[in-house]
Amino acid sequence: MTLKAFYWKYSVWAAILNTLSIVVFLLNRQYQNTWLLYVGNLLFSAVVLIGVFRGYHRVHDSASVRSSTMMGIKITIYGILLAILMCVVVLVINSIFTGLNDRSEPAQSGRGDVLFIILSSTIAINAILGALAAVIGATVVKKNQKTEAGKTLY
Repeated sequence: MTLKAFYWKYSVWAAILNTLSIVVFLLNRQYQNTWLLYVGNLLFSAVVLIGVFRGYHRVHDSASVRSSTMMGIKITIYGILLAILMCVVVLVINSIFTGLNDRSEPAQSGRGDVLFIILSSTIAINAILGALAAVIGATVVKKNQKTEAGKTLY
């Protein structure tokens, strides 16, 4: 498996887990259930962290901290792009059947708060948590903490 296929493999899993939490949120769409979106964000960052760990061990524990961090950042970027695509598809399918309003709000109010909450969760929170998982994973997985030398992967 090439390195790019490795990035896409973990990015697809991160996007799928994030989208599953969005689907569960949309099935029971109330503002009290926004914690379901945060569960999806945590699963996204967990997949990025596992991807950094597996990528480091894939090169026989000899990657540099910078390379491991960039590996996590690339998984995060690819994952966010896929998650946005999947999120838009799910929102379009959902809007065909129910509309974009919360059930506690009347349909005449025209508020698109659910759309904003889901897209900001998918883009901003996944970017922050994915980058954090990449940095923490790269520094934790490095065996020789005295030097940052190692193989360059990008």
